[in-house]
Amino acid sequence: MPAHERINAAKRALLRYRTPLSVIISLLLLAIIIFLVGPREIASSFKKIGFKAFFLACGVFAASLLCHTLRWSRFINATDYHARFRSLFQYLLIDKFANAFLPTAVLGIAARSWLLNKEYKMPTTTGLASIVLDYGIDIFGTFLLAAPCYLFLVDELPRSLQRTFQSSLLFIGIAGVAVFIISSSELFIERSHYGERIDQRTHPRLYRITHSGLAKKFVEFSRNFALLLGRPRITFETFLLTFGKVILDAVRVTILFSAFDISVPIYYFILFDSAWVFLAPLMFTPGGVGVVESGRIALYSLLPSVSPSIAAPVVFIDRIISYYLMVLIGGAVFFYRGTSEMMDLDGSPR
Repeated sequence: MPAHERINAAKRALLRYRTPLSVIISLLLLAIIIFLVGPREIASSFKKIGFKAFFLACGVFAASLLCHTLRWSRFINATDYHARFRSLFQYLLIDKFANAFLPTAVLGIAARSWLLNKEYKMPTTTGLASIVLDYGIDIFGTFLLAAPCYLFLVDELPRSLQRTFQSSLLFIGIAGVAVFIISSSELFIERSHYGERIDQRTHPRLYRITHSGLAKKFVEFSRNFALLLGRPRITFETFLLTFGKVILDAVRVTILFSAFDISVPIYYFILFDSAWVFLAPLMFTPGGVGVVESGRIALYSLLPSVSPSIAAPVVFIDRIISYYLMVLIGGAVFFYRGTSEMMDLDGSPR
């Protein structure tokens, strides 16, 4: 077999077994972390935290999730379609459940777009534009809130952490250019009379590209994206909701550290959240299992009074609240909705 055919076969095999490999890697990372920290230390940490602090942290996370739902609903209601707050909240929970199966957020995004289309007849491009813009506002809002914290703490931060935040700023700059291009493309296409000036006989390949279904979907997506982005009041409100969400997430982690008698100012966790927004797209395991735990332990260990053995129990408990419980609840919501729809089709009462 020629070398290029062997390489192509290896690529196909890697893509075929990508998900099982990522699951194995995530479990190995979790096992390594538990082994290094110590199973007994992690088990004792659950006893030490107490029910009061645990449920308080759960309540704060629920408030953060409500802020997220309200922010997304502002974008949805800016379109010609309107969705119930309860439905959007359920979609976010299903998003958490869907992303537990693949090392990417694409499945959760697709699930939300499909549910909006199925229940509210919203075009997938409109739903996708609202979801992408929701992610964008989350990134921008987090950095706007974290920037003063960074300037205040820059002299106290280690070199490695400074480089991380500098890379984050570069990432947000690239994201800003992408947002500008997408929001401006609709105006450019309209002014240039999209596809009308391209002759099928002289430029057949370009004609096929500009008149393809994918190109038309992109035009529709950019039009909805520009529509949502062009409403200053909604943008302002969503930024405020993002600030509230980031602060609530920082308060949750502060509560967990306080349960272990460790006092850390809240602005540190606001700053860490901005770094995590930059690192989150680099996850290569389903739901970031193993990678998130090790990454957050490494970040929190950069604090002067926090060691990996102290950070690990806090990270594990926080992940139980913010991820594993959400996956279980999202799965329950997913199967409940599926069962209810099947009963409706059969004509049975709910």
